Amino acid sequence: MKIQAGIGSSRHLMDAFAAGSEAARAAVTGLCGQSPAVVLVFSTPQYDLPVLLKGIRAVTGTTPLIGATGAGEIFLGQHLGVGGGVAVLALTAGPYRFGVASEPAIRGNLEQAGQSLARLSRAEAGPSPHAAILLLADCLAGNLQQLVHGVYRVTGPRVSIAGGAANDELRFVRTFVFHNDQVLEGGAVALWIASEFPLPVGCRHGWEPVGVPLLVTRTDDTEIVELGGRPAAIAYEDQLGIAPGQLSVENFWDTSMLHPFGLLQSDGTAIIRVARSKNEQGALRIQGCVPPPGSAVQVMGSSIESLLTITGEVVESALNGHPDPGVVLLFNCAARAKIFGDRVAEEVRLLQEAAGGTPTFGFYCCGEFARTAGVLATHNATLTALVL
Repeated sequence: MKIQAGIGSSRHLMDAFAAGSEAARAAVTGLCGQSPAVVLVFSTPQYDLPVLLKGIRAVTGTTPLIGATGAGEIFLGQHLGVGGGVAVLALTAGPYRFGVASEPAIRGNLEQAGQSLARLSRAEAGPSPHAAILLLADCLAGNLQQLVHGVYRVTGPRVSIAGGAANDELRFVRTFVFHNDQVLEGGAVALWIASEFPLPVGCRHGWEPVGVPLLVTRTDDTEIVELGGRPAAIAYEDQLGIAPGQLSVENFWDTSMLHPFGLLQSDGTAIIRVARSKNEQGALRIQGCVPPPGSAVQVMGSSIESLLTITGEVVESALNGHPDPGVVLLFNCAARAKIFGDRVAEEVRLLQEAAGGTPTFGFYCCGEFARTAGVLATHNATLTALVL
């Protein structure tokens, strides 16, 4: 039986309970009388979030719920935008079985938390020949690649990993994930999807190298301290032809989001890492997943047209081979939306056009999860998709 998707939204910002119940009613109504098996929620962080969840669960009852705050919700070719409201997806079980688990405090315990999330959610869903795990996490909880390492230790290479890190509309102050009626700061939540057939993940970024390879020689937590033995900021600015210190701490993000790092892979591809900020000592803070010492990175560049071009490729790669798609789940980087500016609505429209009659649902996040090869599954400035 094909999975059925019902989608609802609300732009009602003054009353969180009313917004949640309005969006949930529309989503449940879209199931045409069938009962939801799981509910996904993406929302602006501007709501009273516990009250928002109460409004949603007043409609959906005890149906398992996961979600996160973001920087704009995506559904059916529409974009609510920053501070726009809340979007709710209600899904029937279809051919799948679901299991949900959460960890309330993952910082300093990322790998163990990943293992726990995978084991608990898998146990709730039960065994199956194929599976995917949808992962949502606080973007400020540290090096999220460690969280994925923990998940991978349990899943191995046959289970797809998809999802995104919660956002607070690019303030980088407080982000939240949701599990049933809980609002978790500093936590993570996972949805295990037990399946009878493979569930591939689509993943593209559209960036190309503009600099020479640089060796990461020193890191500290989520900061690159040195590149090639030089202060990281100086080496980075040199690659862009900028005099050392010309980029101030305050205006660094406006340039760095246009020129992320590409972490070079053995097959010649690159996984994107964005330097979110720099400090007075010249260290670069990488959003969520720092390249390890001994790895090679290149400064990257692109254009709006190139970044838009990959939208269809991502959706098509996720749809390819799926026997009966019911919904395309999208995890898109908020930096992409900021780069697109007024053209962000064009990207959202292109995503739905690529999906055809299959509904799209997702959000602009702050770090994307997609394991396509090897164990690395954390990305920045990237678009990922999972089809159910």
